[in-house]
Amino acid sequence: MNTDALTQLQDENTSSEMLDQLSQDENPFVRVRVAAHINTSAETLVKLSQDEIPLVRQFVAEHLNTPAETLIELSQDSDLSYWIAGNPNTPVELLNRLSKHEDENVRSSLAVNPNTPSEILDLLMIDENEDVRAAVMKNPVIQAKNAK
Repeated sequence: MNTDALTQLQDENTSSEMLDQLSQDENPFVRVRVAAHINTSAETLVKLSQDEIPLVRQFVAEHLNTPAETLIELSQDSDLSYWIAGNPNTPVELLNRLSKHEDENVRSSLAVNPNTPSEILDLLMIDENEDVRAAVMKNPVIQAKNAK
């Protein structure tokens, strides 16, 4: 990897246009870093969601700029459920589906998502898994209610 690309990727002020250019780099490490960068645009993330490298898609799945439609598409890959469950952009229908996921780590990720509806949080509060129940208490919405 060239040092200029690394410098750009480490700079929090790198433009979304530059990140879009870097997203086409042949080095998978560069594409992973682009997918994780705070300034990466939704358009670039949509392109990266098709990347053949699973780690690139993982960072796309958890990125706050990833559009809901892309998260729905990524949800076809069950290996990405954990990151999709924690993404505030994940649509409610998908959150509902993930609330029934057999993996307690996915349910825990869902439990801390600030956009998880209260009906789902209520169900997760009585989840059979102690870690899931504990994760609900870390949800910002629940913490705000408890602070009153």
